[in-house]
Amino acid sequence: MVILLKKGNTAYKYKSSTKGYSNPVWYSTVSKNNNPVQLIINSMYKRFEKSIYKGITNKVIFYDNYTKELLISM
Repeated sequence: MVILLKKGNTAYKYKSSTKGYSNPVWYSTVSKNNNPVQLIINSMYKRFEKSIYKGITNKVIFYDNYTKELLISM
């Protein structure tokens, strides 16, 4: 899951090893990877709703890290 933050929220981004900042990225735990994709998305989104990023986010993107396929964008 990639979290795209609204402008002006650089303090919540991660300082990258190269120049600039990176948006937060969350991964599902390996033990959950055998679950149906929709269940993983739902549980990750529930965690996101409880996070500090909820009010400062423009878009949340879910994609398959193995195939690089876009699953859903909210």
